[in-house]
Amino acid sequence: MSFTSIQTVAIAALVVYFGRFLKSKFHFIDRYNLPSPVMGGFIVAIIISFLKSQDILVLQFDKAFESTLMIAFFAAVGYSASFRLLKLGGRAVVYFLLLAIAGLVVQIVAGIGAAKLMGLHPLLGVLTGPVALTGGPGTALAFAPSFEAVGVENASVIGITTAMGGILLGGLTGGPLATWLIERKKLKEPINSKTEAHEETHWLKSYMGRDLLLHFLALCLIIGVGTTLSSWINTFGITLPIYIGSMVIAAVVRNIEDVTGVFGIHDDWIEEIGSVALTLFIAMAIMTLRLEELQNAALPILVFLGLQTVLVLLTAVGPSFWFSGKDYESAVISSGYVGFMMGTTANAMANMHSLRQKYGPAPKAFLVVPLVGSCFIDFINAAAITFCLNVFR
Repeated sequence: MSFTSIQTVAIAALVVYFGRFLKSKFHFIDRYNLPSPVMGGFIVAIIISFLKSQDILVLQFDKAFESTLMIAFFAAVGYSASFRLLKLGGRAVVYFLLLAIAGLVVQIVAGIGAAKLMGLHPLLGVLTGPVALTGGPGTALAFAPSFEAVGVENASVIGITTAMGGILLGGLTGGPLATWLIERKKLKEPINSKTEAHEETHWLKSYMGRDLLLHFLALCLIIGVGTTLSSWINTFGITLPIYIGSMVIAAVVRNIEDVTGVFGIHDDWIEEIGSVALTLFIAMAIMTLRLEELQNAALPILVFLGLQTVLVLLTAVGPSFWFSGKDYESAVISSGYVGFMMGTTANAMANMHSLRQKYGPAPKAFLVVPLVGSCFIDFINAAAITFCLNVFR
């Protein structure tokens, strides 16, 4: 049975609804912040693979819109790279960003080293490190074709499986680690932390009075110019995912907008459009995975996940905690570091929220972690992964 591109998008939408239904019925899915399209898509992929393996039914999907959705999401990520926000966040944001970049380097070096020791392609260590963990499901699925093109087999299945494992482990370990720090060191709440809750969430923005059509058209123009830039760069023999150009153009437009306001583009609308695109992209990509290809990669995935988890936890309990001030807020920041270095920024926020409920407000943590996790690290991560693809291909 075959489905057209429009029908495939419609099925992806149903998969998202299915994932949301699962989250409403099973507490652990919501507790560990497993994304709805990931859970829904993974279960549908299992069903499709089973039907195929039993010669009951073979489903074929036209994924013509998959790359467009992917590029739209990464263009939205690029638009979040605002130097003005980085400056407003102060030294705490800069230090935490530098720490996250150092964490990326550690993931890359450790992953490549482990892959070579196991006699595997060195880029498999990159795929199961910064791509799947710091990048999360969206980055893993987006970069998979590039990794497969240079010799990493079954990159899509390995990447998304590692990403799901990272999200789960980040949720399981981030909160307990911070709790251990708080209780072992008998940390106190900062005196000025007893502020009203809205001060912690001032980074949330209003959508009132914004023109959705304007922002949709702006994103389309950014994508058009960006993909043209990527294609031009590829003519020089540089391996560059098609969406990198859109990220760069979006970042340039954003920083011009911050200074001049000439475009009238609001970052919240771009973020919302990107979020919708990511949700459908992940659902579409995961539900069409060939899970039968995973059986030979299970052991390497477990080894890479175990190694990267230990390294992230050591960084969180050491440098992240030390450089943030060794106080209560530092412990909360460390839990957020584990969250987005092992999964997604949503994972980080869930870890910190549970600590806030138990121990009290942490306004600095709720400013620093979202700015780095959702605005800057994805952009830098994409550049680092692209560099590795060109060096180790």
